[in-house]
Amino acid sequence: MSGLNPHFKEALQSALERYETPFYAYDLASVQARVGALRAAFPKAEVFFAMKANPRLGILRRLLGWGVFLEAVSLGEVRRAYAAGFKRTEVLLNGPVKTPAVLAELKELGVPLLGLDSLADAERVARHLPGSHVLLRVNPDLPVVTHDHLATGRGESKFGILPQDVGRALEIARAGGLDVLGLHVHLGSALEHPEDFRAGYAVMERLYQEHGPFEVLNLGGGFGLGLDLAALAPEALGLAERLGVELWLEPGRYLVAEAGVLVTRTWGTKHTRRNFLLVDAGMSHLLRPMLYGAEHPVEPLYAGGTPQTFDLAGPACESGDILARDLTLPTPQEGDALAILQAGAYGSSMSSNYLDTPRPLELLWTGEEWEVLRQRQSWESLLLEEQAEG
Repeated sequence: MSGLNPHFKEALQSALERYETPFYAYDLASVQARVGALRAAFPKAEVFFAMKANPRLGILRRLLGWGVFLEAVSLGEVRRAYAAGFKRTEVLLNGPVKTPAVLAELKELGVPLLGLDSLADAERVARHLPGSHVLLRVNPDLPVVTHDHLATGRGESKFGILPQDVGRALEIARAGGLDVLGLHVHLGSALEHPEDFRAGYAVMERLYQEHGPFEVLNLGGGFGLGLDLAALAPEALGLAERLGVELWLEPGRYLVAEAGVLVTRTWGTKHTRRNFLLVDAGMSHLLRPMLYGAEHPVEPLYAGGTPQTFDLAGPACESGDILARDLTLPTPQEGDALAILQAGAYGSSMSSNYLDTPRPLELLWTGEEWEVLRQRQSWESLLLEEQAEG
């Protein structure tokens, strides 16, 4: 990680003069560069952005303008995708549970492409939405190397259909009048080992030889930020060419993580048996460190004094509210700011109102000006759904 782009860092200083911390800030040029890098590696692939990584409308509409489609995993995300201007054929809805109520609403809204996650999913979609264009998600039952909560391609995961059940799933889908475009595999998230992807590709090749032909091969996403796509892409492209199918990909974090930062101010230090730097951002704003043990680089936005080693402690009344450990930083003065890096993915989208904490302001740096993507949540809105009528 090379740290903040100097132009973006300068822009953050101007934002600190105008906006209250904590806030999220995104560098549009960084997102565009990542889209370009992905397209350079996979020139023939259709790209579906996993919108759960960052669902801000201002970002989604830019992606649409660049020809990127969306992968959704909930009814709410489908509604958001349509609100951003995407057509139903440009949205793929995955996820393990699609209730009759959800399917009824999709029928009214417009049915997107559907990823079927189980035999029950196939039966229910066939019953309620015959004629839908679908893919079957495969659980390849592989020992994927990542955090347990991110390893969706392991056999014990709740996701997907085991290879031995794919034939039965195809029978159910086709008997129910569904148009099966192909198969889908998503091994997990933050994957850094090409061997994991190669093993997944081998499983898919066997399944296509056994159950094909199909029109589409969806190899999912999960690309780690340090993964060498140029080295991996020829294998994926070669597989699609051998099978005679269109290649689909579902990057999420890869496209937006490094574009975003969470900006927070420091409000003192304290020492117990650890040395703490107290900040105004915490687990309500950035859950990944507590949820996954994720490690986010931190860059000071001040000069500061003698370096010290700190744990970055948030304001929540929770012992786990630690955003980073063993950081060596210049000793700050009260009110000095830090940028928590790689926060463009699953930062805002996982933020919560725990402890009646308003969700933070979100900004987009266009290269020329700051654009407000989402206003800081108001105090009044926290109580709105509990107000007595009359």
